Amino acid sequence: MKLKQFKKNKNIAMLFLLALTLSCCNNDDDNNSGSSLPPATQTGANTVGCLVNGEVFLPHAEGINPPVNCFYQFVDGEWYFSMSFADLRGQTNERVTVQSGKVELQEGETYVLSKNFNDDGDFTGGGGTYSLSASNRYFTTMHESGELIITRLDLSNSIISGTFWFNAVNGNGEVVKIREGRFDWDY
Repeated sequence: MKLKQFKKNKNIAMLFLLALTLSCCNNDDDNNSGSSLPPATQTGANTVGCLVNGEVFLPHAEGINPPVNCFYQFVDGEWYFSMSFADLRGQTNERVTVQSGKVELQEGETYVLSKNFNDDGDFTGGGGTYSLSASNRYFTTMHESGELIITRLDLSNSIISGTFWFNAVNGNGEVVKIREGRFDWDY
């Protein structure tokens, strides 16, 4: 009888250890952990991120609003692109946006981000924006600019991938540095 009880207890202990081990596994697929940028892929993996003044910035959802909005579309004879992603948790609405207007993007090309689409009325070219709130926004300008590089543009599969960086300035002359930006989106 003691041998049967020992085997039963041994099996229970082994199951407990196995369950404990499996519950401690790290989910490597969680690319929104906040500790690192997603890899720079070109497969339509629906990833995006950048560094904001050296800190990792990734999209995070809260509520019903999506944290990422990406499109590349043909409207009234012109091409428009926008990649916007936000951290919507709590009271913040921190957002990074890279966009172009009236520009047909080409794979392998570099585009200057020097426009301020907020106030100049000329929507031709590319620009970047960083927002902490509706009243605290930073924009690219001719003096604080950056670059967008399209690494994949697959219109038939609606995939757009690229990298970006830019400096942007607010109304007080404060500059934010956006670096190592990358996106791979199935739009």
